[in-house]
Order: sequence, then structure tokens, then C-alpha cells
Amino acid sequence: MNTKVVALALTLATFSPLSFSAVELKEGTQELGLQGSLDLDYVDEYLFVFNTSYGYFIYDDWELGGVFDGSLSEHNKSINIGAFTEYNFTNTTNWVPYLGAAAQLGTLNFDGGNFSGIDLDSEDITALNIKFAGGVKYFINQYIAISAEVNYNIATDDISVTKDGLEDSFTRFVFGTRFYY
Repeated sequence: MNTKVVALALTLATFSPLSFSAVELKEGTQELGLQGSLDLDYVDEYLFVFNTSYGYFIYDDWELGGVFDGSLSEHNKSINIGAFTEYNFTNTTNWVPYLGAAAQLGTLNFDGGNFSGIDLDSEDITALNIKFAGGVKYFINQYIAISAEVNYNIATDDISVTKDGLEDSFTRFVFGTRFYY
């Protein structure tokens, strides 16, 4: 977990002006999400994960939309594209917990090599990926929120590279920003 990102989120949460009394995610609201994470313990020297999403609230607090995820490292390129749904538990504070799920078509292009004593062949894999997510959004104002999420992914084939080899399931922690209009 990147401590600079956590420190920034906590600083903004502590010192941001509270210009509204409660968050309202009404039917018709649109959301643009930009999230990412950096895994410094990955099998390569690094792993950069990015996530973009566009959602539309079909009912108060309930959102449907599209999602595009990717990850890049020295030996691995992965792309996931699909649809998601998310339910937001709005309340009388600027903190909004949420639960979500996504179905995505995922691909992995892996160059192969020896990782942690395991020889892995090059792979080009396409699979269905199902993602379950839980997180929290902190609204800086009515149009911008900072988000933190943990998600669990399970795929029909091995689309994640770990220290133990290729895996069909993995967990990620992502941080980002959501914009509302």
C-alpha cells in the first residue's frame, strides 16, 4: 500500500471544507472514476494497475456502468473490459460505503521467465473475470470523492501473475477519485 496516497487522502479528508450536509446520489447522476495502485511486492520489480469507469445511477444510490482495467509490468500486460454495478450506502455524512460487482473479459500477455524459482512459459490468455468489490468514498464536495476499495477477482483461466505462478484469482487494493455530474 502506498503510504503517500493514504496520507494525502487522510489530509484531504481532515482539512477539506464540508460545504454540504449529506451526499445524494440520485437517479440520473453520472460518475467518472479514475483509480490505480502500485504493487511493490510483485514478481517483477513493480506492477502498476489502473482502473477507469463510467457509471449512471439508474435509481437513487444504485449505479450501472462500464469499466476498463489494466495492469503493466516488465513481463506482463493485462486488460479487462466489461460492465459493473454498485450500490452506495448514502447517509448523513460525507463518507459513503459501497458494494459492487463486475463481469469482464480479461486478457493476459505474459512474456515468461523464472520467478521465485518457478519457470513460467509465455502465455496469451483470454478469460471471463468476475470481480466483487467493497469500498468507501469520501466526498470532498458534491462533485468529487476520494475512494478506497478492495476487490476480489476470479477468472475462468489464469490471468494473474503472482510469486507462485499464474493464478485465476487475486485481490487488489485500489485508490482513486470519482467525479460526479
